[in-house]
Amino acid sequence: MRIHASINRLVDKPDSNIKAFASVSFDGFYAVHGIKVCEGEKGRFVSMPSTQYTDRDGNKQYQDIFHPISKGARNALNQAVLNAYDIKLQQVQQTEIEVENTPDEEMSEPEDEPEPELSM
Repeated sequence: MRIHASINRLVDKPDSNIKAFASVSFDGFYAVHGIKVCEGEKGRFVSMPSTQYTDRDGNKQYQDIFHPISKGARNALNQAVLNAYDIKLQQVQQTEIEVENTPDEEMSEPEDEPEPELSM
């Protein structure tokens, strides 16, 4: 089975453990959306899409809408999503350019060029 993962959106909130949202397709026939890349105490992990409900005792519970059944399938899915996340981060870093202006730098016109003459 061929698994293709893509990162739909990066999350840039320092206080959030969610770092990105991903989609995965399987052999080009099925797609799953809403997979999350999270950062926890033990490192990065993949969280399956889930629904929230309240149990009899009033506690919030979560139930996966989609999940791999075997350990091998889970490892393959996790690896595909985390690889896509790493690639997306590299692409973003390659396209970012940081410009620093020091306080004494000012925007000025070049001194060597004469002002163009306007005629009417």
